[in-house]
Amino acid sequence: MNKFKAFFTFLAFIWLMSCGFLAIHGFLSDSRGVSNAAWFGLLINSWALPVWMLLRYRFSGNFTGDIRESGAFTAVLLGLAIVLLTDTERGWPIYLAIFNLFVLLIYLYHLSALSHPTLPAVNSLFPSLGIVGSGEGVPEGVSENEEKEHWQAVDYCRENQLSGVLLVFLRGSYCADSRNQVHHLRALLPELQRRNVGLVFWSTQPVRKWSQSLLGLNVGQLSGADTQNAPFVTRCGAPFLLQPWIRDAARPSAWLLDAEGYILWRELSVNYRVPVTAESLRSQLFRVED
Repeated sequence: MNKFKAFFTFLAFIWLMSCGFLAIHGFLSDSRGVSNAAWFGLLINSWALPVWMLLRYRFSGNFTGDIRESGAFTAVLLGLAIVLLTDTERGWPIYLAIFNLFVLLIYLYHLSALSHPTLPAVNSLFPSLGIVGSGEGVPEGVSENEEKEHWQAVDYCRENQLSGVLLVFLRGSYCADSRNQVHHLRALLPELQRRNVGLVFWSTQPVRKWSQSLLGLNVGQLSGADTQNAPFVTRCGAPFLLQPWIRDAARPSAWLLDAEGYILWRELSVNYRVPVTAESLRSQLFRVED
């Protein structure tokens, strides 16, 4: 199912971009019965979501997504309104603009939605994770990506003398929402230090793929091939264009554990565009001291 979602998301963006180029062609050519204003409205309607997502990708620290992608949704409706008011002959712009609104809604509420399998419940022990090693001490003839290790929260807390640990699963460095989440979670570091709580980020990508966004933070790479990670990893969850190089993605979620590795609180994102916020995490940190 994830492979189909990635493919249809790719098709949806190709369709919207194509409609935009068609609108430019109609605007520049002499289209009988269709005003230039209608083609201009179709251009806004078609390119609103792609341009909005590009801005969020390039400036992830400044543009924050939400369940409706309010910026893109507003522009799509504005373009549709222009088309409805100006395309009095009911030409191609009015039909394409209405269909583009349908494509947008499908993307927002289905193609980017997440479904989580059965996961550990609150007050249960958090399972060990299969991770890819750092490469130190790798036997000769074995690549770094083949070196598998296991990580346990209780061992991590004991080694670092922590009262608890906060685990945040990130979809990937290619995801604007993951980078935006890391940017905002940096503000939690003083509060976490005061409460003696560790912070660990998990993704299916090597740390070097995150550039400077995770510099100085604890981050680990989940092994996509390890069956222990199946509840936390979406197979073929990466964007369609990246799947020749990046196939799997971590399901966005957050887990607050005590020093013994038991789950005090969790939040499972229902959409990869809306991961858990820093303020939501801040409001739950008191559980470590209870």
